[in-house]
Amino acid sequence: MHRQSLKPVHILSLGACAICAQAIFIREMMALFTGTEFVIGALLAGWLFWVGLGGLLGGRLLESLGRRDIALFTRLTVSASILLPATTVTIRFTRGLIVSPPGVLPAFSIALLSALLVMGPFGFVYGMIYNIASHLWKRDGTGLPGGVSRVYIWEAAGSLVGALVFSFILLTFFSQLEVAFIVAFFVCAVVTANATRGKISYPRLVLIAFLGVVLIVFVPKVDRKSIESIFRGYRVERFLSSKYGEIVAVSKNEVLSFFSGGGRLFSVPEPERAEEVIHVPLLLHPEPRRLLLIGGSLGGGWEEAVKHTTVNSVDCLELDGELLELALKMERHHPPFLPERERPMDATTPEEQGVTFIEGDGRFFLSTGQHRYDVIILNAPPPVNLQWNRYYTKDFFELAERALSPGGIFALSHASSENYLSHHQARVLRCIETTMKEVFREVVILPGSTTHFLAGERSIDVDSLLPRIEERKIETRYVSENFIPFRFSEMRMEFLKSSLARARDVTVNTDTRPSMPLYELLLEGERGGSVKFGGMQRLMEIHPAIPFGALAAILLILFSMVRKGWAARMSVWAVGFGSFLLQLLILLVYQSYSGLLYYAIVLMTALFMGGASLGAWSSLQRAQAGERTLRWIHLCFIFLALLLLAWFQVLRYFELPHNLGAIGFLFFSTGGGFLTGFYYPIIVRTALPVNGSVVPATFYAWDLFGACIGGFLGGVLLFPLAGLAGAVVFLIFLHVSAATLLVGRW
Repeated sequence: MHRQSLKPVHILSLGACAICAQAIFIREMMALFTGTEFVIGALLAGWLFWVGLGGLLGGRLLESLGRRDIALFTRLTVSASILLPATTVTIRFTRGLIVSPPGVLPAFSIALLSALLVMGPFGFVYGMIYNIASHLWKRDGTGLPGGVSRVYIWEAAGSLVGALVFSFILLTFFSQLEVAFIVAFFVCAVVTANATRGKISYPRLVLIAFLGVVLIVFVPKVDRKSIESIFRGYRVERFLSSKYGEIVAVSKNEVLSFFSGGGRLFSVPEPERAEEVIHVPLLLHPEPRRLLLIGGSLGGGWEEAVKHTTVNSVDCLELDGELLELALKMERHHPPFLPERERPMDATTPEEQGVTFIEGDGRFFLSTGQHRYDVIILNAPPPVNLQWNRYYTKDFFELAERALSPGGIFALSHASSENYLSHHQARVLRCIETTMKEVFREVVILPGSTTHFLAGERSIDVDSLLPRIEERKIETRYVSENFIPFRFSEMRMEFLKSSLARARDVTVNTDTRPSMPLYELLLEGERGGSVKFGGMQRLMEIHPAIPFGALAAILLILFSMVRKGWAARMSVWAVGFGSFLLQLLILLVYQSYSGLLYYAIVLMTALFMGGASLGAWSSLQRAQAGERTLRWIHLCFIFLALLLLAWFQVLRYFELPHNLGAIGFLFFSTGGGFLTGFYYPIIVRTALPVNGSVVPATFYAWDLFGACIGGFLGGVLLFPLAGLAGAVVFLIFLHVSAATLLVGRW
């Protein structure tokens, strides 16, 4: 009987399935760590480990069984497709079990272990499929090496196609779980809907029809149930996916709370916080007219601001347009959660009171240099990740300082404690103070359960708070004549000053060397009652050169002692290590620059894979490429890393349009993928027997194992401790060592 043959569309669909699965898993699991991007490397490393293990061990199992037919390929592909939505649901229920209450940071070890284990089944099965596809695709007389290279090319091309569809179509109209089911349905349809001898395969059509019914009828219900499992004890009002992550609105005891990426953004009503954040900086300005709120307007901020009669313009800047639209819609449709605000009789809408809502990024908005404000209030979540850290760096403070009118005030606040500051809490506050003093001439810190930082070029008179609140006749519940003398007493001011003075050895927080996220994570661990980042704490206390030197010494010894038969594997491992470390640096630096990593990670990863596909195809056209070419590729990796460092400096000192800046990062992702793809077929052609008994995925697995180590070390060690420059130096050392000690030894 005629059997179906393996076609490029099958490998394309597999690549699309893999990139969508990777994106969905990462977006779902990042919520376990409140969006902390330093774990992206570890999560991607876990993904690569399971795929590599499936390619190596699964390949050996298949070799021993002698099964390499199209029927097994189809069964495994369908299994992987079903595992995609099943794994997504499992991640959500896991979040519900280990994150309690919602919004807190769970024990790091438990969260990381859970995240790595839950990806195992899908990754292992996917790695096994690579072996079967390579054996089924021996063409043009090139034997097994030709099949391996062609699968590599078409899989990477499928990743590019899948990422484009995911980013620009699927994520726009569907939730993440719905996307998982749609992709699974599509892949199953591609690999199962085949005719034999021109006849219709009715069992396959029945299976496809059944999956379609499940997709239409049951997925929305499963979607809601899985979200409700995360927010137990709350009523889930709305949930959706945006380019910045998952957004969920929940209610409890007539309080409406908004969550994004696993962390709580704000709750309504929350009048005490809204009054403090808005009135303290406005009262310290003699005559505020133009106000910019960067975040915080949706939690009651703009209503408090317009109580100041001098204020005639309030620009409310919100990063996530989906969140802005959802919050404003819920204010109209859920009045029990958002009580009526006191407004003048002749002005019933925000627009009539001079309030403008703007969807946009605070940094890019200020970088245009088109606006000047008397007061700029930053009301962002604590910088536990790079997305929020962008608003606490020296680079951002410089933008804010240039946007202030003469005598203007920039203000931000951070959760604190009135009577006791732990070491980690004091270090967080001291880091903010140190970084602000790098930019502003005057920095004033006011104590309390919320610490207020106020900065400008002129002296800020704290004693003017009480007279001005009486002068302006502002109706408030909390910021009042009783509140101010108690909270900002001389004794409390002195206590805060002495506590911060004891927090030494903090570094200035910058885009290229972000220190605040690490300090925040250690503080979160302390609040949770356990040492969740104890290892990182000990590493931070020693000089970065020590762990870097130890790691470099290990690599030198490893490369020097490797046996001849393993030199090719180690070369692939080193390139996987270096290329993925470079890709991780591109992702993290792009997040520091734009805050759009949740949206762009799929596209940038796809461009890396697309570059790998193009590089592998180009390499196959050059059959004479050998040892000398491999050394040139290592040199090109070094040049690309240095170019990334230079590009980010250009973005820091020249205010380029965001689209132009993003294009540079897309170029680096594509370039890194091209070099990786060009390297791979040369190794396969020169070191893999044409018709030997070697597992096809051997070098593929070693490439992934190297990428696994690069992702883990880059995310939790190199970039956090040494920043971009230090990580680039290590990357250069890696490629020089590999080119010198490994290339040509096989």
